[in-house]
Amino acid sequence: MSFSRKATFAAQPTTVRGQAVHLGTDPKGVNFLYTNGRAVVIRNLADPSIATEYTQHTCQATVARYSPSGYYIASADVQGNIRIWDTLGGEQILKTETKVFSGRVNDLAWDFESKRIVAVGEGKDRFGHAFLFDTASSVGEIGGHSKAINSVALSPKRPFRAVTASDDMTVNFYHGVPFKFNRSLTDHTRFVQCVRYSPSGDHFVSAGSDGKLVLYDGKTGDKVEELSGAEGAHKGGIYSVSWSPDGGSLLTASGDMTAKLWDVNARKVVNTYTFGDTFEAQQVGSLWQGDYLLTLSLSGDFNYIDKNTWKPSRIVRGHQRAITALAVSPDKTLFSGSYDGRICAWTDGAKGATVPAGQGHTNQVTGLAVDGGKVWSSGMDDSVRSLSIGEGASYDNSTTSATSALPKGIAAKNGTVITVSIKDEAKISSGGQENTVKLKYSPLSVAISPDGGEAAIGGEDNKVYIYTIAGTQLTQKSVLESNRGAVTSLAYSPNGVFLAAADTARNIIVYDAKSGEVKINQWVFHNARVNTVAWSPDSKHAVSGSLDTNVEVWSVEEPMKHISIKGAHLETVSGVVFLDDKTIASAGGDATIKVAEHAYRPSD
Repeated sequence: MSFSRKATFAAQPTTVRGQAVHLGTDPKGVNFLYTNGRAVVIRNLADPSIATEYTQHTCQATVARYSPSGYYIASADVQGNIRIWDTLGGEQILKTETKVFSGRVNDLAWDFESKRIVAVGEGKDRFGHAFLFDTASSVGEIGGHSKAINSVALSPKRPFRAVTASDDMTVNFYHGVPFKFNRSLTDHTRFVQCVRYSPSGDHFVSAGSDGKLVLYDGKTGDKVEELSGAEGAHKGGIYSVSWSPDGGSLLTASGDMTAKLWDVNARKVVNTYTFGDTFEAQQVGSLWQGDYLLTLSLSGDFNYIDKNTWKPSRIVRGHQRAITALAVSPDKTLFSGSYDGRICAWTDGAKGATVPAGQGHTNQVTGLAVDGGKVWSSGMDDSVRSLSIGEGASYDNSTTSATSALPKGIAAKNGTVITVSIKDEAKISSGGQENTVKLKYSPLSVAISPDGGEAAIGGEDNKVYIYTIAGTQLTQKSVLESNRGAVTSLAYSPNGVFLAAADTARNIIVYDAKSGEVKINQWVFHNARVNTVAWSPDSKHAVSGSLDTNVEVWSVEEPMKHISIKGAHLETVSGVVFLDDKTIASAGGDATIKVAEHAYRPSD
């Protein structure tokens, strides 16, 4: 029994207001690099649904860079560790690991020979370090700054040169190798956010929070001109700058919510695009690779800019924070909700997600449920909301209702919506009417049968309570007591025959939905609490996700056999669904959705 990965809807980059995000470029022009949490994401430029992750950092990763040869990637983290690993063969074999200083690494750069690396950041003992990638031996000193270094760039040809940008408002210039301080450039009046060498090495450019963009001679470090004095220059801080492949143009990203195209030879702004008027539209990253021009919004959205029209040809959206809920509509659209309250709709990973228009949740999404043409959601902002399914999806504010306490789960079927909350109550709405039912236990999960006539509520007391539904009334029918832990997730099979109950004791108990008899109790292969369970459309298989980061695919016909997807997510698995009888999707605390096809064969 096996599975095959079909697509990865990767997490978007982690962004912080007022801080640049340095995106890595692939020398082959195929992929680009960034980080989210402990993961380094390697993402295809043409089709962003093609993505892989490097997950060997033990703390938050901050930046990653391809070597010019393309054979290695160097990635760094908040504790000053740098890991250099192989890009060939897919095994990501570690070449070297070294600690450059005690603190966050903000940026790093390879030399053109793919032999040396300069890493910079905010260490306690120093702000920069130059070393050989294979032995980690020092190749000079990166000194002269009094505050954290934000960016570094190395000349792409001889003579060896390095340039750094710092919070001390200076740009430092170094000769090498070994690298040695040469001079300090003081043209900026606020934090310098980014420095980059031109492809020819004849020039480098610096950009800062003061809105200045300064061009220098690449060999001597002499100032050539302040480009930001041109008409149409940025009115806010510049966080990122990228050179065109021919070295004749620059792409800049700014906190003034714009990206600009500069003609370096003419020393002028050629085009400007404004992304919006909210703080999330601030542009904190940029990348010019081949024919692709990308900017990164503070919201985490990638903006692909068309060079001819100078407008976004597409915007790739997704999640920056942990995904906490997952659901699928009959047309196979995936809906995901995250820790920050964002809900995304996914139909094509290459295009990224669609974010519904209107007022969404302002805090963590705790549950999602699909019913007809609507998706119902519950959130830690103590509200229940709905949004439409299909093109132009948007929130329907007329259906928004408040809950008296934090909702733990939500279910919807045939126009009936049930939400359970930590205040030991269930709120049921149907036909425009609402009713709140006081419970004698603390509920954690809820499900409604396919015919809409019955509801199951899982409790912290390890029991499943079965109710009949009549309008907005719930009448207790029976109690199922075979689970050994608090019941975290419930799911009726589409044919109405089974009820699966997952719990904190690693178990998934399958009950007969009509009699309450235990039909399967062998699904116990998770190593930690089971967070979520779902059925295939044909009711022959189930899938579950756990705190142990694994996804398990189960068979009703052969309960003792299962398919394990080990380490399906870097963090806990928070949602699983079937897209069809063979295809599953899972979501996790790594802000990523993964789609896989299982090859379950009863004869295995």
